[in-house]
Amino acid sequence: MLSKRSLGSSFFIEIVVVMTAMLIAIMIFVSYMLSSYINKNTEKTLQQQAATIVQYYPNKDDLLKEFNLFNLKRVFDIEIGIEDSSNQVPIKRVLLNNDYYIKVTYPYPNSNKVIVLTKNISNERDMLINIYMIMALVTLVGFLFILYYGYRLSQQMMEPLHMLTNKFNNMNDSLLEPIKTSQLPSEFKQLGEAFNDLIKKIQTSINYRKELYVGTAHELKTPLAVMRLKNQITLMKYKRKYNPKEFLLENKETFEQNIKSIDTLNSMIHNILEYGRAEGQQFEKTQRINIIRFLAQKSEEYELLAHSQNRDFLYNFEIERFVINIQPLLFMHIFQNFVQNALKFTPEGGLVTVTVRTDAKNFIVEIIDEGKGIDESENLFAPFKRSAESTGAGLGLFLAQNAAESMGVKISLKNRTDGIQGAIASIIFPFDRFLHNH
Repeated sequence: MLSKRSLGSSFFIEIVVVMTAMLIAIMIFVSYMLSSYINKNTEKTLQQQAATIVQYYPNKDDLLKEFNLFNLKRVFDIEIGIEDSSNQVPIKRVLLNNDYYIKVTYPYPNSNKVIVLTKNISNERDMLINIYMIMALVTLVGFLFILYYGYRLSQQMMEPLHMLTNKFNNMNDSLLEPIKTSQLPSEFKQLGEAFNDLIKKIQTSINYRKELYVGTAHELKTPLAVMRLKNQITLMKYKRKYNPKEFLLENKETFEQNIKSIDTLNSMIHNILEYGRAEGQQFEKTQRINIIRFLAQKSEEYELLAHSQNRDFLYNFEIERFVINIQPLLFMHIFQNFVQNALKFTPEGGLVTVTVRTDAKNFIVEIIDEGKGIDESENLFAPFKRSAESTGAGLGLFLAQNAAESMGVKISLKNRTDGIQGAIASIIFPFDRFLHNH
C-alpha cells in the first residue's frame, strides 16, 4: 500500500487517474460521434432514396407496374413496400431473426399511403462493434503508456529531491559545500537557495565555535598561569614570614590582581554562555513586526539607562512604519550590544543617537556615539578582540557578528565623518532579502 506521505506516489496516482479519465472520456466521445455519424448517414441515405422514388413515381401504381420490388431487394439490398400511413414512425430500428434492420417511411403526396424502405444494417453494426473493440484496445495501450509515463514523470520530479537528500547525507563538519542551484529545475531553485542559507549558517556556527574554543583556551590559559605563579610566590613568602599582618600588607596587590583575573574568567564564561544562547536563537521563528515601533520601545528603555549614567540618549526616526520579517531575539542581541558599547565609550555628558534611514538597496539602523572612535585597521569582530579602553572579554562584537550572519543582515563599525569624534555602528537590512522574499 502506498504511503500517504510519499510525494512521488501521490503525484503518480493523481496523474494516472486524471490522464486515464481523460483518455476514457475522449474514447467515449469519439465512439459516440462515430456511431452517430454512421447511423445518421444510413438514415439520411434511405430518406434521400425514398424521396427520389416518390419524386419520379408520385403514383404508387406506376411504381408497382414498372418495378419488381423483389428484384430491387436482391440488387440493392433494400426492401421497398407501400403501407398505410396510420401508426407509422419515420425511422424505426428492429431486430428480426438475429439481424438488425432500419425502416424509413416517406409519405406519398395526396394519399394515405407511405413508401417504406427497409435495410439490413447488421454489417454496419458489426463494423461498429469492431471499432469499439479497437478503441478499447487503444484505451488499454494508452493506460499502460500512462502508467509508464506517470512513473517516469514522478521519478523525474523526485530526482532533484533525491539529489538534495544525497547531498546532505554526504555532508559532515569538514565537507559543507553549497548546492549548485544552476543544476536544479527552476521550481527547486528557491529550495536549493534555502538549503544554501542553512549550510551557510551551519558553516558560520562551526567556524565561530572553533574560533571561540581556540580563543577561549588561549585566553583562559594565560590568567590561570599568572594566578598559579603568583600563588606559588605568595606561598614561598608565607613560609619565610609568619606575621599574618605583614604578609597581608605585602601581598595585597597580588590578591587584588587575582580577584581581577577571576572576574575576567567569569566574564569569559558569561560570554561563552551568551554564545550558546545566541546559537539557539539562530533557529528562532521569524515574526512580522513594525521595526520602527520595536526600536522606539527599546530606545525608551535605553534612554533611562543612559540618563542613569549621566549621558544623553536621542532617538529620531523619520520613517514612521517599516514592516519586515525578522527574528526579534537575534536582532535585539545585535542592537543591545551596539547600544551598550556606545554608552560605555561615550564620556559623561556625551550623546548617543539612534537613527534609521534607507538607501537604494537597504534599510539601515545606526547607533552613533561620541567616544574616541575605533581603529578601522583592526577586525573588532574577531573573538577576544578588545580595544585599548575595553575591559570586557572581547566576545560581544563577535557574538553580534554571529547573530547578524544568522539573520542575514550586515553589520559594520566605522568612525564618524561629520567632524565629531566617535563611531557609527550600523545594522543593514537588504531589501532583496527582507522584502522581496517575504
